[in-house]
Amino acid sequence: MVDIKEAVPVSHVDTKKTNHSAVTEESLVSEDSISPASKSLSQKLSLIFAGIALGSDGYQTMIIGAVESCLERIYGSSVFNDTLSTRVSNAMLIGDIVGQVGFGLMIDRMGRKVGIILCTLVVCLGIILATASSGVTPLGLFWMLIIARGITGVGVGGEYPCSSVNASEAAEESGRSRGFWLCISGCFIIDFGFLVATIVPVILLAICGEGGLEVVWRLGLGLGLLLPISVLYFRLKMLNSDMYRREAITRNIPYWLIIKKYWKRLLITGSIWFLYDFVSYSFGIFSNTILSLAGVDNSLMQTWCWNIVLYVFYPFGAFIGAFLVDPIGRKWTMASGFFITTVLGIIIGALAPKLVTVFPLFVILYGLFLAAGEMGPGDCTILISAEMYPTAIRGTMYGLSAAIGKAGAAIGTQVFKPILNALVERTGDDIKAQGYVFIIGACIAFLGGLLTLFFVPHMNDEKMQEQDIEFRGYLEANGYDVSQLGIVPVKDQPKATNKQ
Repeated sequence: MVDIKEAVPVSHVDTKKTNHSAVTEESLVSEDSISPASKSLSQKLSLIFAGIALGSDGYQTMIIGAVESCLERIYGSSVFNDTLSTRVSNAMLIGDIVGQVGFGLMIDRMGRKVGIILCTLVVCLGIILATASSGVTPLGLFWMLIIARGITGVGVGGEYPCSSVNASEAAEESGRSRGFWLCISGCFIIDFGFLVATIVPVILLAICGEGGLEVVWRLGLGLGLLLPISVLYFRLKMLNSDMYRREAITRNIPYWLIIKKYWKRLLITGSIWFLYDFVSYSFGIFSNTILSLAGVDNSLMQTWCWNIVLYVFYPFGAFIGAFLVDPIGRKWTMASGFFITTVLGIIIGALAPKLVTVFPLFVILYGLFLAAGEMGPGDCTILISAEMYPTAIRGTMYGLSAAIGKAGAAIGTQVFKPILNALVERTGDDIKAQGYVFIIGACIAFLGGLLTLFFVPHMNDEKMQEQDIEFRGYLEANGYDVSQLGIVPVKDQPKATNKQ
């Protein structure tokens, strides 16, 4: 058995005092000193623990729906009103944006390992503060919860570029069926975290009863601490990927050249992620509201149990998509998911008054609506946002793309209830209003499908290394000293640069 400690190189070089040509075996452990078995183990564990961390993030994202239901029951809708509910929901999404941009920049400059460890610590701090939220008045408690969820969001947001980019590079180096394994360790695990976040509150409610809702929401948040703590030890021992060690730009980063070449791609990946998150998060976080309006009675247990049925469709959709991304490609998988979401949204919207009379059928169609989104853009936004950029700037561009996506989630959750309430007031019918909301979601998904068809390139396993070579050539052609790329000599570096 390989000891993971053997796989750990000296982790830092003082780039302020050491130029590229001065890097030696005394200052860094070279690739030759790391055994193939150690590297292979590190790659596999990177995928596994990236998945665990992202599953924790999925849990943190969706547990807030149950927390809000508890707070509304405890304090009443006049105290915990729609405005406060939206702020609690959005706090983590705003934190996500900060974390995705900040950690995206950090991991390109300081390394994947540094960012990943800091993410874990920030997530743990946020969860502890949220669980311990208190105040002299209920409003004080709500604001502490909002701030704590924002801190959690910074760590969770950072996990997207840190874990996904690291997993992408580990899968690239390990080779086989990389798209499938990236989807499993990414979207599928996040969605599994969504599902767990619906099961845990039901178990806690069964134990505590509706008289113990304070315990339910605090334990629901606190149990989310187990997963990030469980991955911390490995993250302290992990390796940066060969791709990063070869291609990293740790100083004198040519931001203008990067933006000049890749702004169009950023616009594409960011816009598609924005549209996907707008629909996915709105219809996910507020599923309790939708199910209540559609016919579930006032029992919290019954609403939450139906929510479990609904959320089973999330990982189901991601699992189907994982099987499609390699054989038919990212582009067609993503476009198919968007267009299936469109069709299902129109069907649910048009037939809503009839569907709610057969409530299980409504839940199944609603679940398939969510599953189609996970099968297509859910799986593929993560993939294309990592694959469409070279290694040296992958963390930064992935983080920016994900941040634009989370802006869509924040805006979607901000406007969802006001739109639904306005439609209820206008139509005088809860069910018709809900149908119109699904049609709006279908239109947004259709736009995402069109953007995918016209602007997303076909990607394959060779593209990532080709982009690294192309990026080196582009920098060199624009007068940038490419000898600054990389933090350690890697065996195949001369081979890569000679292909320019």
